[in-house]
Amino acid sequence: MYHLAILKNQFLNMILAGTKTIESRFSFNKIAPYNKVSVNDTIYLKESGGQVVAKAKVKDVKYYQLTPSIVEDIRVKYGKNIGIDYFEDWKPTLTKKYCTLIWLEDVEKLKPFTVPRSNGTAWFVLDKPLN
Repeated sequence: MYHLAILKNQFLNMILAGTKTIESRFSFNKIAPYNKVSVNDTIYLKESGGQVVAKAKVKDVKYYQLTPSIVEDIRVKYGKNIGIDYFEDWKPTLTKKYCTLIWLEDVEKLKPFTVPRSNGTAWFVLDKPLN
């Protein structure tokens, strides 16, 4: 399976630098990538408002139905690898209901290319590779 993840610049740069090894997605509803991503899937990485610049392989994935205590456990256990130092405020995450943690490996920079605008959607499940 293939995916397109839209990321803020600072998080994308951290993935490319190898300091962010877990992509996290918190939500109120069961939206992608929740229960949609699997080990060995390929994720294309696109900067919000920019181009697709890299891809990565899924090494591991975990899904959570959240409570405030589970959110806190995630923050303590995985926070550094998620990049929580760059969250403006972690507290709103305490009210989210679902979380997907995706361990990334084999991050590969690509020749940048453009895809259609996402219009606010931050994750797409694809039926074929983008390149």
